[in-house]
Amino acid sequence: MKWNNIKTTIIKELRGIVRDKKSLQKLIIYPLLIPFIIILFGALMDSVSESTYTIGINYELTEEEKQIVEEIEDIKIKKYNSKKELEESYENSDIAGYIVKEDNKYTIYADESQNSGSVVLSIASSYLDSYNDVLGNKYLIERGINPDNVYNSITIETESLTKEDSNFITNMIFSLVISYLIMIVVLVCVVVVTDATSGEKERGTLETILTFPIKNSELVFGKYLATSLLGFIVGLISYVLSIPTIYIGKDLFKSYEEIVFNTNIITIFLVVLVIFLTALLSAGVCMALAGKAKTYKEAQSSLQFISLLPMIPYFLQMMELDGSAFNFIPIANCGSLLNDIVMNNIDYHSLIIIIATTIVYTACILMYISKQYSKEETLFS
Repeated sequence: MKWNNIKTTIIKELRGIVRDKKSLQKLIIYPLLIPFIIILFGALMDSVSESTYTIGINYELTEEEKQIVEEIEDIKIKKYNSKKELEESYENSDIAGYIVKEDNKYTIYADESQNSGSVVLSIASSYLDSYNDVLGNKYLIERGINPDNVYNSITIETESLTKEDSNFITNMIFSLVISYLIMIVVLVCVVVVTDATSGEKERGTLETILTFPIKNSELVFGKYLATSLLGFIVGLISYVLSIPTIYIGKDLFKSYEEIVFNTNIITIFLVVLVIFLTALLSAGVCMALAGKAKTYKEAQSSLQFISLLPMIPYFLQMMELDGSAFNFIPIANCGSLLNDIVMNNIDYHSLIIIIATTIVYTACILMYISKQYSKEETLFS
């Protein structure tokens, strides 16, 4: 293969992307969404944590209840005369939930499908449990029984195994951001490959190019390198944009204060390596699948599912499942590895496996592409 022909193809593909306004807009918008996601979720988490929930009741609070309620943060109690008034107030969103008392029976009404409803249910249950304990202690004391002799027969202590810098919701958000970063690399490859293969076939420009003194292998390799290069550059830009945004978020939002985001030399090197390998593999997979498509739309349809692969690690973490079994899933394993690197949770055994399998997958796909695009039915279908 002649390097000049490959270089010419790379320049041609890059120039084509720059000239195509729609494709260029996508490449610009994709990275900019990462800072937007980080800031948006930080603001939402802070707003939720700072929310005050109003709970309606249909009875007068006792002195003991008032003391318990005062000790509970983020709630307000509002009294109504009847259950009907409580229902109307809830429908009008004046209260987040309500408690109805009938004799000694307390019924909590809350919509658990909503975050506010779940919080109200938890707070109301805690308040009533505490009040029940107070009444129980009062009953025992009135009969000359020491409550400690009843309730403190055993001693219970709890010790958290949670890491100091660990926060499930925050970690889920950053896992989503990392998954999206890998998705960006894939999406860029999809955009470039779709136009560079099926788009040129549909427009008939591919036949014209092949009349020039250039081999099929040189043309295909040039398109592959151009796609990989763009995927790598845009992925790198996305990572670079995420770093200052996260540190800004740590200053702006309380929910991000304890997050650990590694930016040492080793971490940066590993992140760049993973993005690079992801670009190489994604470009190869996209070219292999797009080669069978006859039209631009058909290529888009066949490549859509690839962009979903980076989300697998996110869903695994959300369901608290072990992702080691997925170390061999191409592209998805890169997202899992990148998440571990950035969040300072590197498993070097998994790292070696994922890097090795990605290199092997890429090599196999390149051999397949070289054979696939040497056939006339692939180039001129």
